[in-house]
Amino acid sequence: MYNCKDSINLLMDYLDGEMSPEDAQHLREHLRGCAPCVDFLRTYKATPGVCKRALAQAMPKEVAEKLTEFLRSKIKSAS
Repeated sequence: MYNCKDSINLLMDYLDGEMSPEDAQHLREHLRGCAPCVDFLRTYKATPGVCKRALAQAMPKEVAEKLTEFLRSKIKSAS
């Protein structure tokens, strides 16, 4: 059976179906007994949709201008 660190590192393979049946079973066993990992899995699955919705929103012009100004000042000060 996996621990939490193992489980988190293997989630992408699990969700992509790229895990052996035995490894997938070990991960499911861990998830059955670990509420924090189940919560992490839910947020991991939801992240792409949240990002798509966030990117679909237009940034207000004044915010974009202030961000550009801020980034340019940081670039100049780093040079």
